[in-house]
Amino acid sequence: MRTETIQIKDLPADTMQALVDRARQAGTTPEEIARRLIEEGLSPKDLSFDEILAPFRRQVEQSGVTDDELDALFTRARKEVFRENKEKEQTRARTGRSCF
Repeated sequence: MRTETIQIKDLPADTMQALVDRARQAGTTPEEIARRLIEEGLSPKDLSFDEILAPFRRQVEQSGVTDDELDALFTRARKEVFRENKEKEQTRARTGRSCF
């Protein structure tokens, strides 16, 4: 994974102190806490379900796939995963070991 470096100018002293304090409490560096806060702030978890699905919906619409075709695709995938999981469970039962 490629990483980048940023510099934050004019950060208020009390904000910097809060960052240092939080890092000390977490047993890490202020830079690591800042990185975590940035990543959390940009995380998709803040998006609504509609926002998360929007790119997928656009791709489906542009592809020309019908609702019936999409339904069949998901049904096949669900059945395949079910079959694979069942096979793993059977193997685990025979061998007494976990396959996951």
